[in-house]
Amino acid sequence: MRNNNVFLFLLFGSLGFLQSCGSESESITTPQELVSDGQLISLPIDSQTSNVSAGLVPYQDENGSWLFNVNQTNNEIQLYNLESRKMEKRMVFDLEGPEGVEYISGIHVQTMDSIFLFGYPMRNLHLTDTSAKIKVNYSYKPPLLYTGAFVHNAHYNYTPIVSGNKLLVNTKFEADLREISDDTLASKKLSYTIDLKRSEVELLPITWPKGYNESGPKLLDFSMATDGEKLVYSLVADHNLYVTDLEGNSIKTVNAKSQYVDQHFPSFHDATGRFKTMKYVLASDRYERILYDKYRGVFYRFVFPKVEVQNEEEIDQLRRFPRKFSVMILDKDLNVLGETLMPDNTYFPANSFVSKDGLFISISHPDNPANEEDLMSFEVFKLKEVN
Repeated sequence: MRNNNVFLFLLFGSLGFLQSCGSESESITTPQELVSDGQLISLPIDSQTSNVSAGLVPYQDENGSWLFNVNQTNNEIQLYNLESRKMEKRMVFDLEGPEGVEYISGIHVQTMDSIFLFGYPMRNLHLTDTSAKIKVNYSYKPPLLYTGAFVHNAHYNYTPIVSGNKLLVNTKFEADLREISDDTLASKKLSYTIDLKRSEVELLPITWPKGYNESGPKLLDFSMATDGEKLVYSLVADHNLYVTDLEGNSIKTVNAKSQYVDQHFPSFHDATGRFKTMKYVLASDRYERILYDKYRGVFYRFVFPKVEVQNEEEIDQLRRFPRKFSVMILDKDLNVLGETLMPDNTYFPANSFVSKDGLFISISHPDNPANEEDLMSFEVFKLKEVN
């Protein structure tokens, strides 16, 4: 049976020329838009797999283009070949016992031989490979009042980074988000490192920005991407992007406001009761994913403009499938090159990823006539220079 509710726990790619995959040294600086010729990449799935995923991770090596799919129904990872469009491997993990990993909430693919498995809110951290054999079980204790490594591969995405023996991960802190003051929030960190040999943890210097909660408490989700030289943090209710070095030391703050959202973000003060709270969480202006495109040297920032909802049925629809969104295009220095507003009720942006062929966005929206339950399908978007 398909399970399209796997995301409930995540509530609270010259003029007229479509640029090809390019190279990892290419860096685009001219105005751009995202365009598609309607090309779809479809992957067959079985009856135990939903066509909306709890997490997708692309990987490129000398053997081809790959896509890892986290299938939480079976606590498994499926490996697809994007060129043959076939499933190559199923990596099923026990929940208990000597090979047990408990619940997989996210993964990080360092290489085919080094795949990190994360659990949340548990502090599960394991190293495996495509054989699905557990190579290492890591033990660590999060910093006081912070959660275990918060790694998911959908919605608000995070990019773990391995440097030597250290693993950089993102985190959340323990607090009532409706009550936390701006001063307190400004002391809270966003990331820490785990020493994989010594099991020691160290908070990075980067914190929530002063002023974020000045006008009242807001949502405290964020995404992070890296180009290999710097970290770029995108906060749910902040037009700015925050840039640090790989050690979390602040480099700069860049205003990257979407043209489709209001200047000011509302606070939780007016969101009382279940309907208003859910409306605030799911129907308000917000920023979600940020992805780095190493083939074209640009960042993509996903934007969700506010939508009007009248009842809980509409809220329930938004919980799983957003009505509208746009994708901002930014160069390596985070200058805005353009922004493409996608058609309503057509895509599932939480299932999006970058490959050498472009930006892939899932079409598995129930109102999209091209959506098929037996296929995990993606439309491929490429960059086009704007005249």
